[in-house]
Amino acid sequence: MKEYWVLLGSFGSGKSELGLNLAVEKAKEGPCTVVDLDVINPYFRISERGDVLEPAGVELIMPPFALEKIEIMSLSARVYSAFAPGEGTVIFDIGGDDVGSIALGQYKPRFEQLPQDKVHVLFIVNPLRPTAADLPSALDTLYKIQYVSRMAVTGIVNNANLAGETDVSHLKLGYDLVKGLSEQTGIPVWGTCGRQEILDSFARYAEANNLDPAYIGRYQPIQVMMHRSWDKFLAEGL
Repeated sequence: MKEYWVLLGSFGSGKSELGLNLAVEKAKEGPCTVVDLDVINPYFRISERGDVLEPAGVELIMPPFALEKIEIMSLSARVYSAFAPGEGTVIFDIGGDDVGSIALGQYKPRFEQLPQDKVHVLFIVNPLRPTAADLPSALDTLYKIQYVSRMAVTGIVNNANLAGETDVSHLKLGYDLVKGLSEQTGIPVWGTCGRQEILDSFARYAEANNLDPAYIGRYQPIQVMMHRSWDKFLAEGL
């Protein structure tokens, strides 16, 4: 039976980065499909990294004309194939905020037909972005996304980062925020993301300061593949 991962969050929360890493990881275990449902931000989408997904053996379903300098707000009919019986993993990368999450709502009947223990709906939080900068803002974003997407979030993800400037203090900021979100909503914390060296440092900090493992969840290493820095642009282009 397929396992489904739906990634929701604000613009800049790191949904696509987590999606890429999950896809590469899951493709080592069996068939994996990534569904790009972002019809809001054509300039920063998971489909751009087909050069990473294809060699990993990941099937990519993206909006018509994506990456062809033509953008129309429509979705591929191939999305429905992701719900066909089979094995493996399907990862849905959704557009940012509540506006981007509207596209997901039309597939609610399909998700309802699946065993609910096979559907993981993650709300990715980066407190270093305006729409999740504090608990009231993050709660507001979460509730709006759930409403328009018609999907109930099953896990919260601490993805606090400032790209290459990220340190342990940022993950601690994220820890405090996802702890508050979890306490307010009853939704468990699924995990904490970051580059391996940052996660190792944060794990030592968490143990030394008695942070509650329930609000850390699993440590999910992230290899940065989506970030655009000036140095990366000069070396590789977009």
